[in-house]
Amino acid sequence: METASTADDAAGPPLQAPVAPSTSLAEIPGLDIDSQASMGDSDSAIGSMESSTQSLRDSIYEYVEENGRRFHKYKQGNYLLPNDETEQDRLDLQHHLFTLTFDGKLHIAPIEELKGGIHNVLDIGTGTGIWAIDFAATYPSANVVGTDLSPIQPNFVPANCSFEVDDAEDEWVFPQKFDYIHGRALMSCFKNHKTVWEHAFKALRPGGILELQDLQMPLRYVDSTGEGTAMKLWNERFMAGALVLGRDFTKVAKYKAVLEEVGFADVVEKLYYWPVGTWARGKKMKTLGAWYREDCLAGLHAASALIFTRALKMTPDAVELFLVDVRRDMRDNRIHAYVPVYVVYGRKPQ
Repeated sequence: METASTADDAAGPPLQAPVAPSTSLAEIPGLDIDSQASMGDSDSAIGSMESSTQSLRDSIYEYVEENGRRFHKYKQGNYLLPNDETEQDRLDLQHHLFTLTFDGKLHIAPIEELKGGIHNVLDIGTGTGIWAIDFAATYPSANVVGTDLSPIQPNFVPANCSFEVDDAEDEWVFPQKFDYIHGRALMSCFKNHKTVWEHAFKALRPGGILELQDLQMPLRYVDSTGEGTAMKLWNERFMAGALVLGRDFTKVAKYKAVLEEVGFADVVEKLYYWPVGTWARGKKMKTLGAWYREDCLAGLHAASALIFTRALKMTPDAVELFLVDVRRDMRDNRIHAYVPVYVVYGRKPQ
């Protein structure tokens, strides 16, 4: 395993950031190291990788370019990731990763138990709209609305599915109350998550449910194999740079407490795990690890470029040089990294 000495030089001076802890395997149900895993599995045995709500205006369809990637222009800078086709493909890959994690389910909350049924559904930060489209197809009697800063959703969707350009941190002005509100991978989306959960609380009908599905950074390790690696250094710089830009990626672990503060009742927290690579034991964990590694590799430049150039003042060339070693580490099964995935849901009291 190579160390990150060259990466350290490229990354610039240290910043204060959350430190990724090493965790005992005994604390992580279902996540065990496979001693037979090769250094870089080909994964052939796993199978093929299958507000202010407003009407659209011409300006919403305009984009800006930065570091060779395309970003939204509406509320420019509010979201740190690009919205180009490469990123859209990654978001669709990530949707499949979530559904694999949940054994094909689109939700974990018991929404079938909602009294009066499911009629109005909102998907916050819908991205490509793939979750909203799948949910609308699964629940044809529900009216599903997806909101996002970028109008990148397809035109041909189920009749009961629609999309609006919206900044969820602004006041919400939906005319209807929602039975179920869904939010996924919103960790990097908002400066003030609590404000968004407060908007959701107001927008739900009594008894309605908010469900959040998100991964908690930084990456963690089940042992000391992350020490001295470019991947660990990248994660530390990434977290520190995000804080400079007003984004705290450790907030996911606090979702449950914040929902309770907002007023949600019967708040439930469930924890899942995604290994980086196929080093974990068991077919499902290997499959999840293979998909999450692809997610990491596909999103590495997107996640790093803006944060590293703006917050850490690195040049684009220095970022690219640094990421070469990070990609190498992500492909190395001798490094036992993983990320916790949280599902948190609660009800608005009757």
